[in-house]
Amino acid sequence: MNEYSASLYPYILLALTSLLVNIPLGYIRENTPKFSLPWLFWIHASIPLVIYLRMTLGTSRLFIPVCIFWAIVGQIWGSRARRRVMSQEDAERLQQIPKMDIRKREGINDEEALIVLLNMGGPKTNADVPDFQKRLFSDPLLIRFPMSFVFQKLFALLLVAFRTKEAQKRYQRIGGGSPIFESTLAQTRALQAELSRRGRTLSVTFAFNYSPPFSDDVIQEAKKAGKKYLLPLSLYPHYSKATTGSNVHYLRKSAEKNYPTLMFLESSSYYLHDGYIEAFVDRIQEQVRPYESLDDVYLVFSAHGLPLYFLTEGDPYPFQISQTVTKVLAKLNRNDRWIIAYQSAVGPLQWIKPSTGDVIAALARRNIKKILIVPISFVTDHIETTCEIDMEYRAMAEQAGIKDFRMSKAIECHPGFICALADAVERELPAGRNAPDRLELSGSNLPMQKN
Repeated sequence: MNEYSASLYPYILLALTSLLVNIPLGYIRENTPKFSLPWLFWIHASIPLVIYLRMTLGTSRLFIPVCIFWAIVGQIWGSRARRRVMSQEDAERLQQIPKMDIRKREGINDEEALIVLLNMGGPKTNADVPDFQKRLFSDPLLIRFPMSFVFQKLFALLLVAFRTKEAQKRYQRIGGGSPIFESTLAQTRALQAELSRRGRTLSVTFAFNYSPPFSDDVIQEAKKAGKKYLLPLSLYPHYSKATTGSNVHYLRKSAEKNYPTLMFLESSSYYLHDGYIEAFVDRIQEQVRPYESLDDVYLVFSAHGLPLYFLTEGDPYPFQISQTVTKVLAKLNRNDRWIIAYQSAVGPLQWIKPSTGDVIAALARRNIKKILIVPISFVTDHIETTCEIDMEYRAMAEQAGIKDFRMSKAIECHPGFICALADAVERELPAGRNAPDRLELSGSNLPMQKN
């Protein structure tokens, strides 16, 4: 390196630092309210580093405007990159949100389509817990924080290291693993049977995000069977980008890689379907003893929590939850003594409130003695219901003075729920002329099924 190059080196390093450091800062800033304290912080966050480098390298003060110029360029590049990502996410989110209107798909034979039930999955055994949690915490669609795109993998490894033993203890309390695989398999078979009863020959399978079968497995299954169409049907009735959105995203990514000619159909929502609502009503009424009235019991509708940033980005999840609860209450002819709460929050991020734990404590302070927790966003019983609600919240309630704590069972394979899934399929893939009539749903006409 000659003397001229050596003299330029500090200035080149300082300019590059001003540019490169501000790209991720501009990326983060774009997702904060304009002129807010966080917005101002991310604009100026690089200044101490640039000042330190300038003093250390001994560059001239006259070079400061150049540093400012490259810092602005970095902020603009980062901001534009974030806007492009957000535009792509918005477009994808609109594709993923189930449509309420009925769109007839003409010319699709049952043999050409594959129905895929979607869920997050869970570890079958305690030995599977670390891998499950690593996949879960590494997912940038589910967990985000400042600079997460840089530190996500490290964050996931730390969480797995600190949480695995505790998670394994919780899974051990419910049998040494999650029952979600067997529950989802049962729902898949029940939907297949209901579609067959209606004269349909549609194939039904399921895919998980964080445990087998994965998206790649299902796409390979579709390719091997020569399917031309895939209908994703979420087992998260209330749409969120964190759940249904991520499921569909990874299915599409896998299809692009392994089977690019596979065409995706849009699935209809069913969170207001009469059969789905009736399933919850039945589960609630199962908890009422012969000698008492449901009015004697305080209803707590407990949904899985969601980080607040999803809500600020327009996620419809909590609003759809409230619509489902409203319809359930109408069926129960219930006007008061109920509340919606959220459970399963993890980490230091802000989550939507109130939390189920806080609600239980508040009800105890009001001298409420009988409460019934209704797991309104769950369609299977697994660690969030059998452990978190029925064991941990039960212990909390009893310690707080609530004498009568109950939890309604998940709807699992309730015939109303399976009918809702089948109707969602047939909205997108209408039955042929020779198919038998659908099961009519009207309140007490639904058969009861206990799981």
